[in-house]
Amino acid sequence: MTANTAGPTSAPRRPAARTGDIIATILLMLVSLGLAAALFLASLLWAVDSNPNTVGFALGVYGPPVLAIVGVVLGIVALVKRRLAFIYPLGAIVLGLIVWWIGALLIAS
Repeated sequence: MTANTAGPTSAPRRPAARTGDIIATILLMLVSLGLAAALFLASLLWAVDSNPNTVGFALGVYGPPVLAIVGVVLGIVALVKRRLAFIYPLGAIVLGLIVWWIGALLIAS
């Protein structure tokens, strides 16, 4: 065996998959933050009601922005550690919509 032979510890790199993950993660982060801002502003309209449900109002107003920020931070950490990162902002989008919907249901009841 020669000194130039690559051992079993060297793994081939896949730059195309890494580039796609970075682009998808950045786009999903932007969408997550934009959607969180839109849901925040839409939730402020619930304050027009004379007696909104406090829990529903808090879920609708604060839930999506907090989840978006957590998704962005976890996405950045995953990118730095070179792990699959697009899942975190995508999860923040889905969870933010679910939390906002639950808040809307509580407000409507």
